Amino acid sequence: MEIIKTIILGIIQGITEFIPVSSSGHLALGQYFFNMGENSLVMEAVLHLATGIAVVIVFWKDIIWLITDSFSPDIQKRNEALKYNGWIILGSIPAAIVGLQFKDFFVDLFRTPQITSVMLIVTSLFLFFSYKRDNPDGKLTALKVIAIGIIQAFAIMPGISRSGSTIAIALLVGVSRKESGRFSFLLSLPAVFGVAILEARHISTTSFSISALIMGFIVSLIVGILSLKLLLNFIKNGKLYFFGYYCAAVGVISLIVITFFRNGSV
Repeated sequence: MEIIKTIILGIIQGITEFIPVSSSGHLALGQYFFNMGENSLVMEAVLHLATGIAVVIVFWKDIIWLITDSFSPDIQKRNEALKYNGWIILGSIPAAIVGLQFKDFFVDLFRTPQITSVMLIVTSLFLFFSYKRDNPDGKLTALKVIAIGIIQAFAIMPGISRSGSTIAIALLVGVSRKESGRFSFLLSLPAVFGVAILEARHISTTSFSISALIMGFIVSLIVGILSLKLLLNFIKNGKLYFFGYYCAAVGVISLIVITFFRNGSV
């Protein structure tokens, strides 16, 4: 039964990490309804690590470019790559500060499914606001990167889609669709791998078996690659807001179920 639960959670993570409907929100709700208890954060870190690797696989050309051109003898190429690396670092600072300073606060939020439901509704608003936004020539700037980084820090809250909120704010501040998607996912890598490293020390104390963790990882990785490629097509075609309807529906329905049915009020 544990393997089945982790496979289900792996599928949920693989789909919702990239499809802008909040992976953390769906995992939090899934863990709540599965009664998975206090060790769920370890499983979540493993699943997030898998989808982080999915980003590396899909964007491997961009990652190679950032590494190799940073040491290029061509000054223009080197400066361009170093500037982009600098933007990733700059955009990662808000999430690092919030994650390290307010970790316990956010852990408590993951134990409050009502908040998760409300934040899914907030995610739907981010997606609706991005409706048909596009500036084909829109490039990143330091101020735009800071805005995106702040939204990513806010997305630590369960129910706020990291990809959805960062891509939406990038579109709102005038970044092109293509660059919004690319930067959003490259920006996610430091946060994803940072969380995985921090939670790795707890693996020996978790109640999950190693086989369950491995199975969840594999499923999340495979599904994540497919979902990421699907989302990039949605961004390209300006259809990101479609997922807002789903987030609003899940947020409202789960809030009703948690508030009334799970509490025995109905």
